[in-house]
Amino acid sequence: MAQKKEKKEETPLEEKVVENEAAVEAEDVEMAKNGVNGEADQSEEPKEKIKVTPLFLAREEAEMYKDRWMRLAAEFENYKKRRAREFEILIESASEDVIRDLLPILDGVGRALAHSENGDTESEGFQEGIKMIMEQFPRVLYNRNLKEIETVGKPFDPTVHEALMQMPSEIHDAGIISEEIEKGYSLGDKVLRPAKVVVSQGTPAPEAPKEDADTDKS
Repeated sequence: MAQKKEKKEETPLEEKVVENEAAVEAEDVEMAKNGVNGEADQSEEPKEKIKVTPLFLAREEAEMYKDRWMRLAAEFENYKKRRAREFEILIESASEDVIRDLLPILDGVGRALAHSENGDTESEGFQEGIKMIMEQFPRVLYNRNLKEIETVGKPFDPTVHEALMQMPSEIHDAGIISEEIEKGYSLGDKVLRPAKVVVSQGTPAPEAPKEDADTDKS
């Protein structure tokens, strides 16, 4: 009987040991879970977020337009310098062409002066030199788009003509140019010098007969 009682007392001890071990394992598992969650919480630090406000957007847009404007300004400045240089080269080239065309005229002037110094102004060589100059020089200018302004027989145009006086004319109607005093020239559409002219007033009025004049006096 005593042995049976001892056996009954040993059984509860074994169950307690098992329960304690189970409790320890459960506690270890829980601690492990808590450790994992703790590391996860520590690794996920809150990130700083940029607040997108209307002021922020306006500043970004202003920076973009400023950068674009500065690029355009630099490109325009380079364009102006390039065009100025091209214009200088064009002028130099045009000047070279004109001077090259004027050289034969300069030679003709030199030959004519040589004859005049010797007193041969009436010689054929002098006359030919002057004639050649007067033929070549206008040709050089006309090849550069220089034109004479038409005058006699044309209606008076204040944009290209300068009226020095008005006179009656039996040939030209009123408002028509009857005489040219000084030639005018235009280069393309630009008037370099207006032509100085005399403008007709029309047919002169007939004079009254002398007999009628005497009758009126009596």
